[in-house]
Amino acid sequence: MAKHPVVFFAIPCGEFYSVQKEIIRQVERELKIEAVIIEDHNQTEDLWNKIIEKIESADLFVADVSSRSPNVALELGFAIKQKPIHKIGIFVSKNQTVPSDLQKFVWQGYSSFKEFQSTLTTWICKEWNIPKPKNSKARSQRSIIFCEDFRDQDLFLRRWSTPPNASFLLTHEGLRFTSGMLPILTTNLNLLGDCEIEFKARIEHEKLGWIIKGTKAYTHFAPAFCIMLQIDNQGILTPHIWNERQLQPNSFFQIYPNKQISLKLSKQGWFTVITRIQGDHVRIIQGNKSLLSIDFSNQPYSGSYNDFPHKDGQIGFRCHPNEEAVINYVEVREFRRDKRQK
Repeated sequence: MAKHPVVFFAIPCGEFYSVQKEIIRQVERELKIEAVIIEDHNQTEDLWNKIIEKIESADLFVADVSSRSPNVALELGFAIKQKPIHKIGIFVSKNQTVPSDLQKFVWQGYSSFKEFQSTLTTWICKEWNIPKPKNSKARSQRSIIFCEDFRDQDLFLRRWSTPPNASFLLTHEGLRFTSGMLPILTTNLNLLGDCEIEFKARIEHEKLGWIIKGTKAYTHFAPAFCIMLQIDNQGILTPHIWNERQLQPNSFFQIYPNKQISLKLSKQGWFTVITRIQGDHVRIIQGNKSLLSIDFSNQPYSGSYNDFPHKDGQIGFRCHPNEEAVINYVEVREFRRDKRQK
């Protein structure tokens, strides 16, 4: 009987990498490999000894350096010293730049979770000389990668970063909150590229802002970069950009001229919108109607937008201290443009 290869995966711990870990487990089942993922936040000598033992005994080693995690870098450095380089797969999201010290190595780029799965499968099959599955259960073009209904407070606190001045309550209607200057952001979508975000909300007072392309370390409250789309009950939508290189006085956000959109509300004040992100282009959709279409790489946004090189995939919400809203649910679907679409 042929040996099942043991593959050590150097990835960040916890919710931060939950989508990719799910993909790794699926690849494990399909290729009949043994995937080794060590998750332990207690960094001790015994843990490090366990890690190096597993790396040395593994047939293949995979590191995803997209998160710039120092633990991943340490494990990769040890693997490069101990193992033949052809047995080491270095993966990186195309949202990120390859660290300068790794540019001389062969690395595997991916631009979506679906492509991560495909690229990982191809690399393992090639290096271990096993056939690639013909009926691989790859993620569908619009697969759901994140869903939140704000019913479980423990799950909410793991998946979302709430700034110190945020006031929030999980109710039967969803997340009722006001967050102050900083937004409430997800912690586990930083590698997300093109996608569509659907949410249902009700503005209780004044306005609601939602965050896309959020970029931050998962231990930080403040984003390094994000786009915020802020709307009020009258359908006045105002684009904002937060760029830590160009923080603005008072608000810290660069505020752009507002636009009137025809937002339909239910009798109870609820509305559901989809925000579709494709590269630099953002479209807001309600039902079958496109409400707004913006290319942020162009004027008047280009100065703040193009000045920041790494735009990640965190999403979130913000209400200023005199504003309040309820978010009933959020769903994020990976989206890749179909060649037949215009």
